[in-house]
Amino acid sequence: MRLGCHLSVAKGFWQAAENAPKLGANCFQYFTKNPRGFRGAKPLDPVDAARGREALRRLDLVAVGHTPYLINLASPEDELYQLSIEALVQDLVIAEARGTYAVVVHCGKPKGESAAWGVRRMQEALAAVLEKSTAQGVTILLENTAGQGSEIGTHLDELLAIAEPFPKEAVGFCFDTQHAFAAGQMTAEHPEDYAGFSEPAYMDRLLAIHLNDSLVPFGARKDRHALIGQGYLGADAIRRILRDPRLDHIPFYLETPVEHEAQYADEIRTCRALLAQAS
Repeated sequence: MRLGCHLSVAKGFWQAAENAPKLGANCFQYFTKNPRGFRGAKPLDPVDAARGREALRRLDLVAVGHTPYLINLASPEDELYQLSIEALVQDLVIAEARGTYAVVVHCGKPKGESAAWGVRRMQEALAAVLEKSTAQGVTILLENTAGQGSEIGTHLDELLAIAEPFPKEAVGFCFDTQHAFAAGQMTAEHPEDYAGFSEPAYMDRLLAIHLNDSLVPFGARKDRHALIGQGYLGADAIRRILRDPRLDHIPFYLETPVEHEAQYADEIRTCRALLAQAS
C-alpha cells in the first residue's frame, strides 16, 4: 500500500522526494504553486524537476500535485474563470515535468447560479484545459467537497456528471475522507458504505485518497481536518477505510494539520498501526 503526506517543495521538488521516505512515506502530494494565489509563482526549474523525477524512480515514489485554492472552474465571473483555466493548464505542465501522475483540483463554486449550471461550467472549463494543454500522462483529479457555500462536487452524481464527457486518462477523482464525512455522504460507523466505493464509474477513475480525520461533526459542511484518530471521524473509521480491499491499490495522502512536516512520521506510523490491527 502507498501511504504518504503533503510536503512542501519550497526547497525544491527533489528535496521533497528525498524527504518522503524519511517520514515513512512512499508517496506524497505537493502544491504546484502558491496555494493562496495565482500570480508571483516561481518559474518551473527544469533541473530541479529532472532531479525530482530521478528521485521518484530511485526511491520508488509516486506523487500528485494540488492546484491553488483560488482556482474556481465553476465561477460565473469570467476573469476568475479564465484565470482558473490558465492556472490548471500550467499545473499540468508542472506535473508532467516533475513526473507526477495527476493534479488534484477542487470542484468549483457557481455562487449565485444553480448546481446544474456549475456542472456544465466545469465541463466547459475542463474541455478548454484539455484542448490547451500539451502535457502528457497527467490526469486531472476532481476532489469531492465538504459542501461549504455553493460548492459543487459534494454529491456523487455531480462528480460523475462532471467527469462523464472525458476519458478516464484525462479526468479522474480524488476522494477526501473528511469532506465526505462533513458533507454527510459517509458515516463514521460504516465508511465502507460510501456510495462511490460500490459505483464502477467512480472507482474506475479513483486515483488518489486524501486521508483526514474531521474537526467537525457529521454533516457540518465545513472543510476542517483533524489529526488521525483525534476527530469526529475517528480511528476505527480510518482503520476500516485503510483496510478496505477495494482501495488497497490507491495511494493515500495525509493532509492532517501537523505543526511541522516531521510530525507526519507519527501520523504515518499511526495509520500503519491501524492497518495492522485485526478486524
